[in-house]
Amino acid sequence: MDIWQKIFLYLGAMIAASFLLVAIIVLSNAEGGMLTPESMEYLEEPMTSFYHFAKWFVYVWMVSALVIFVRFLKRVFGR
Repeated sequence: MDIWQKIFLYLGAMIAASFLLVAIIVLSNAEGGMLTPESMEYLEEPMTSFYHFAKWFVYVWMVSALVIFVRFLKRVFGR
């Protein structure tokens, strides 16, 4: 396993785990089993901040996926 595959694998796992935590945080604010805009209002600023932080990890993850895909295409069509 080379560095690009490790970046893709581990960063993808980290992104998935962070989105799972975000979903748990959001769902823990349900009032009577329902999510309402009023119950989510105070989470707007932290979630926006998290989005601006996490998008750079997603960009790096997408670049690693693109590198792996281009290498795959070179191997397939290079013969």
